[in-house]
Amino acid sequence: MNKQNWMGSLPELGRLRIDQLILPGSHDSGMDKQADNIVPPQEVTQDVACIEQIRGGIRVLDLRVRANREYTPDSPNRYKLYHMSTSGRTVLGDIVAELQRFYAEPGNEREIIILDFHQFDNFSAQEHEWMLAMLDKHLGQRIIPYDLHPLTLEQLWNDYPGKTVVIAYNDKAAPGHWDGVEQVWMGENTPSTAELKAFMDHNSKRYKPDGTLRSIQCAKYNKVLFTPDDFSDKIDEWFESVDLDSYIQGFHIINTDWSLRSRIVDNCIHACLLRAQNTP
Repeated sequence: MNKQNWMGSLPELGRLRIDQLILPGSHDSGMDKQADNIVPPQEVTQDVACIEQIRGGIRVLDLRVRANREYTPDSPNRYKLYHMSTSGRTVLGDIVAELQRFYAEPGNEREIIILDFHQFDNFSAQEHEWMLAMLDKHLGQRIIPYDLHPLTLEQLWNDYPGKTVVIAYNDKAAPGHWDGVEQVWMGENTPSTAELKAFMDHNSKRYKPDGTLRSIQCAKYNKVLFTPDDFSDKIDEWFESVDLDSYIQGFHIINTDWSLRSRIVDNCIHACLLRAQNTP
């Protein structure tokens, strides 16, 4: 399957709402090895740029945004992605403009992308207004407003063609948009894989209200070097999708570091299809 447009290739997914999907997400999506700015290795969590993550099948981006006030509000450099340092990636250039190009390509018209604006630095109420206005200006026709959340993908595809982007905004400044993704994190940076798995076990199949977005943060740091750990072998083992009793069925969004190194995209696609096929 072409992972670039896996959603549109599976019409069965039309039975599900966005909040019912099992989606591969990337943790700290804007902190990648290809970015222009050199940042400490502790902050690099992905191999490739956000748009290449999307082309590889990732459908939820975890975005942390810093307002750079040395630039004017209409400058592409005003809103940059960061963790502690900024990668140099910008919301306008590396997310919005790249998505516009992505959707202009034949076959990608039905791909639902969730932009989880999770954390903000150097923001005021005015900054939120400016950035939201920028998103509405450039993505407006593509944005799925929250009041459409009860609709299935098939209803969105048929009745609202071209609406494909969820703005999940982790601040009350964004009425009409979806609330930020509830990122379920264990609160510790350097757990063992066994400790992380135990935390996820505790949170698997926990009740989630309809219309809300929730992710499990399946990411951790190495204890000695304090760099993002690559435990893709465990991720493949834990989230292998076989049937409706598979562990992955207890989750909705699964955020990982080094997100294209594991088989998380393949397993989410298979798990989504199983969930859809067994939804009336």
